[in-house]
Amino acid sequence: MPKEAIRILLVEDNEIVRLAQELTLKDIPDLVLCDYAADGLTAVAKAQELRPEVILMDIGLPGTDGIEAAALIKAAEPGCRILFVTSQTSEQTIFAALAVGADAFCHKDISGEKLADVIRHVFNGMVWLDPRVAATVLRHCLVDSALNEEKEEKEEKDEKVNSFSFGGAAKFAITALENEALYYQSCDSAIGKGQHLLQEEMLAHSQNLRQLFSRIVKHSKSACDC
Repeated sequence: MPKEAIRILLVEDNEIVRLAQELTLKDIPDLVLCDYAADGLTAVAKAQELRPEVILMDIGLPGTDGIEAAALIKAAEPGCRILFVTSQTSEQTIFAALAVGADAFCHKDISGEKLADVIRHVFNGMVWLDPRVAATVLRHCLVDSALNEEKEEKEEKDEKVNSFSFGGAAKFAITALENEALYYQSCDSAIGKGQHLLQEEMLAHSQNLRQLFSRIVKHSKSACDC
């Protein structure tokens, strides 16, 4: 194993898909598959035992699904990067994944070369969304140039929380910088063209997305409390 190899836990219940992902990873020197799991609870246990840097997580798992498993893993190992690789791309699923702290969201049709690049980017602290996923999120967003944390806290205290509902028609208020970061992802620039950006710029985009995801978490919790 190379000294700087990224240790990966693969979570996939479909054996054919899992074997294909294993073959994709096995010949890439800086990526090392340390183990795999076929269900959510096993994934949680192995994540705590092996402490991999990146987890490739399917969503449609038997028993505890990938989103529930990711929430449990993030609670126990917040530094672990979770990269969803799934064919489940409904609006409800996308926002649920973002709400549990997804670091990346990929369709299963992603190429092996691009998947390897996404793993490296996620390991280095960046966020990556499949362009189709970013476009889905954008459809539910309305840029609010006055939006800031202080204003949002005041609105929550006044019980005037954003009416955004996952998969619904309401718009979710985002900042201009968050909008820029989402648009950047929706244009498929985060990998490939985006490599021409400075590392600092890519990390800044990712930080803006994480701020957006943290608000999605708060609003998802508010919705559950209703």
